[in-house]
Amino acid sequence: MNNNNELHSASGNRRSPMYKLTMDDIEYIKGEIRAIGADPDEFVFNSDFARGTCFLASDGKIHIKGNVFPDRSSQHPRDLLSVRAVLAHEYYGHRPFREQYLKEDSDDSPDAISKIMARTWSDEFRASYFAAKNSPGLSREDRLLLIRDSLSRAEEAGITIVFNQFIRRVLYG
Repeated sequence: MNNNNELHSASGNRRSPMYKLTMDDIEYIKGEIRAIGADPDEFVFNSDFARGTCFLASDGKIHIKGNVFPDRSSQHPRDLLSVRAVLAHEYYGHRPFREQYLKEDSDDSPDAISKIMARTWSDEFRASYFAAKNSPGLSREDRLLLIRDSLSRAEEAGITIVFNQFIRRVLYG
């Protein structure tokens, strides 16, 4: 097994989710799952039910696809997130909110989709922020990139974030 992340990189917005994970890839990812203190039974590899790496509230599992691997040629924090940081984003950032997602999914009001889409940036902001703050086993760079990702989500939505003590400590040391 080769643990060199560079072998798993591809140009352009992370590796394609269409890339089928090999057994070596899966073993490497399982090691990263253990490194963040997550339960490997909560992960599904090469899922046919997800378009990309994500947490699915319907089954409560994190579905891992080829786009779990970073793109080291990019400058965007989302592209640069390590496998470990992506796993933490899903496990510590989305998974704890399963009940909220299930409730939102069962909302059949006419404006339900609009409400969910309006909150998408904040859900992704929260996932990266919570992962940076709560996940064990992350490097300083992982935490930095997760915070930079959360801030970029807000910026993309036109939202200004006032830095709290945690964000300042991660960004500036």
